[in-house]
Amino acid sequence: MPMRMSGLISGLDTDSVISQLVSAKRLKVTRAKGEQTKLSWKQEIWKDLNKDLVSLRSTLSNMRFSSSWNKKTTNVSNTNKASVITGSSAVDSVQSLKITQLAKSGYLTGSEVKAVDSDGNATGENVTALSKLSDLGFSGGETTLNISVGGETSSITVNGDSTISDVLTALKKQGVNASFDENNQRFFISSKSTGASNDFSITANDSAGQDLLDKMGISTYDATAKANLTSFVSYTSDDVAAEALKRAQESADNYKTIYNNKIDAEKTVADLQEQLDELGSDAREDERYKLQKQLDDANAKLTTYTQQLEEASENAIYTGTPVYDSDGKITSIDDVAATDELISEIEQEYAQRKAYAQTQLDAIEAGTLKGKAANKITGMDAQINLNGVAFTSSTNVFDINGLTITALAETDSDETITLTTSDDTSGIYDMVKDFLKSYNNIVNQMDKLYNAESASKYSPLTDEEKEALSETEVEKYEQKIKDGLLKGDGTINSITSALSSIMSDGVEIDGKKVYLSNFGINTLGYFEAEDNQTHAYHIDGDSDDSATSGNADVLKGMIASDPDMVTKFFTKLSQSLYSRMDQLSSRISERRSYGSFFEDISLKSDYSAYDSKISELEEKANDYEDNLYAKFSRMESALAKLQSNTSAITGLLGGG
Repeated sequence: MPMRMSGLISGLDTDSVISQLVSAKRLKVTRAKGEQTKLSWKQEIWKDLNKDLVSLRSTLSNMRFSSSWNKKTTNVSNTNKASVITGSSAVDSVQSLKITQLAKSGYLTGSEVKAVDSDGNATGENVTALSKLSDLGFSGGETTLNISVGGETSSITVNGDSTISDVLTALKKQGVNASFDENNQRFFISSKSTGASNDFSITANDSAGQDLLDKMGISTYDATAKANLTSFVSYTSDDVAAEALKRAQESADNYKTIYNNKIDAEKTVADLQEQLDELGSDAREDERYKLQKQLDDANAKLTTYTQQLEEASENAIYTGTPVYDSDGKITSIDDVAATDELISEIEQEYAQRKAYAQTQLDAIEAGTLKGKAANKITGMDAQINLNGVAFTSSTNVFDINGLTITALAETDSDETITLTTSDDTSGIYDMVKDFLKSYNNIVNQMDKLYNAESASKYSPLTDEEKEALSETEVEKYEQKIKDGLLKGDGTINSITSALSSIMSDGVEIDGKKVYLSNFGINTLGYFEAEDNQTHAYHIDGDSDDSATSGNADVLKGMIASDPDMVTKFFTKLSQSLYSRMDQLSSRISERRSYGSFFEDISLKSDYSAYDSKISELEEKANDYEDNLYAKFSRMESALAKLQSNTSAITGLLGGG
């Protein structure tokens, strides 16, 4: 940049003169920025319009298939006891329904528990989740409870030091809902799903376990518990083998986890020790302390894993060969099998369980063990009778021949619910109405944009101009420009013309040309339609349309009398519209991306081109300004030199 000199010699306001001379160049920059801003607004308008067009195309994509129009509805004579969702595959029919039983989940309400002292006398204190089982008077040592859920049996092991919370956690892990209500001092246990197959039972292995169930108030011997006991009595060698393999696999998996944890801990210790060794003498003390603390913690974990691994190895109840990866970690243990000792242990355990289960079954049979400590609702399947045929379900929902029937309450012995399935005329009508609403909104918006007042004579405000106006005034001015940016736009005209042509051309059905007007669907006359709504369609008799609500409702009559005809027409019309819209939004290399109804690539490219144009104009304006300052500087220098020479001559002549 050349040196700039003010007009000290010439007496001119150099900055003002140059600013005025450069203003024409700066105006070109301002205009270019304004055109770029208008282009960005045009992109935003098109993006919003494009979303609506894409949404309409998506709607037409569904409407072009006849299955979308096969709408059925089912009237239920007693909606308090049954509800029905009608699928498209349902057939017109009148059916009779009886609900004989609702599905229920197994639900156990325990009897009230009491805290007792060492002599078994009630203390009057409340039992809480932190209370121990010994606080309930249980003194039988370690015992096992069997939980059967959905035909699968597992077990939990507890003792007198186990808390109520420990028991609840263990029960939940076995697949039931379990809670203890401290206000009512009772256990509540339920299955997680309805149905007989999802019911549960809790039984003991021995007298100590039975004593615990009694102390917890959850003893019960319903049909599910009895079946569970019966399964213990009839166990086989295969059951023993399966249980032994299960425990062996669990033990092997536990060993693998501990072993791999130990390998990770060894690596962590080695890495931290290396980092500590690499610290120089100038390292900060807090940094050294932090690393040492991490190393100590890692060594403590390593010690724990080493001890656990030794115990797991000594107490192994499986045989198998570990497979290691390149890092020395176990990836799997092949050929897992139970040890002989484990098999023998389980045989003894099952034999004892069998003997105790048989004792309990005998007591139930003899009536000497009633199991009334808890109230148990047995899980049950729902049962209905449809047209004289019985159906069952683990839930209260039945899917039968296109109908999804939900049983809400049992019917009286002499009551029958009537299900009447027929064409959903209102559903088809609403589908047509919703389509036309979407279509009208889009064509009206395009007409408004196309016929708007031109914005070409308006330019976006500069920052200085905005400061002189209020926010409302700025928004109003800018909106005026935005409204006219697509005035006479060729793309809008093409889309509107294409859609209007298909809507007015009609559809050929069974060799006959059928039009929207045949269904009482028409556009309004030029003088009747509001501005920019001449392409919109209206349904005669539509109560929501003030322009045509007074006309006879032809569409509803056609749907009621000939739904197949209506379906064929709108399916074909939708196919034509969808196909044309797909063409209008197809990809054009370097101009339009797929799915766009406007030339988004071209607009983006044009916007980017303005960046280069604006930069070039700014550079020219700056160069022009610098050149003017250089010229004025040379003029000032020449005037200064002339003034100096004049003064010298005057001095020689005796002047001054």
